[in-house]
Amino acid sequence: MIDRHKLPQEGLRLTGALNELALEGEDRVLDAAFEVFLLPSGADLYIDVKGKGMWQGACSRCLTPLDRPLAVTAQYLASSDPDLARRGEHTLGTQDLDVVFMPEVELDEADLAREQFELQSPRHPLCQDDCRGLCPICGKNWNKGPCACPSEAVKPESALARALKGVRLDLES
Repeated sequence: MIDRHKLPQEGLRLTGALNELALEGEDRVLDAAFEVFLLPSGADLYIDVKGKGMWQGACSRCLTPLDRPLAVTAQYLASSDPDLARRGEHTLGTQDLDVVFMPEVELDEADLAREQFELQSPRHPLCQDDCRGLCPICGKNWNKGPCACPSEAVKPESALARALKGVRLDLES
């Protein structure tokens, strides 16, 4: 644990490694290596996180297991200023997107790295761009060929499709 009030003025660089880093759901990162740099900036704290590992998860369409290299990098300013947590007080500018409200006094470098692995891991990974997914009836992977299930019945038109049926667009004007 790191006490943010006891950091040296020149900052603190920490490295770490984890054999397995569990992420949300079934995903995980194997052989995760990371480096965290913490630099005090007045009452705030500049944080730089870099890491790499092997992301393991599943295709979001056919559930085929996937292994992908994952490299993460993030730089942001952590502030304990409670005014940052208030909503509606000012318009956010691009400079505000790199400021994070972090009231904690004690920080864990592994937690800071894990957060970045979680945020930067694939959200809807595919085994291939044209993944066909699974049959909703029998569960066969359509990437390995068709199944014997009957084709899905034609879905009735939605109310929006019926409403737009007679609309014509004038693309000339």
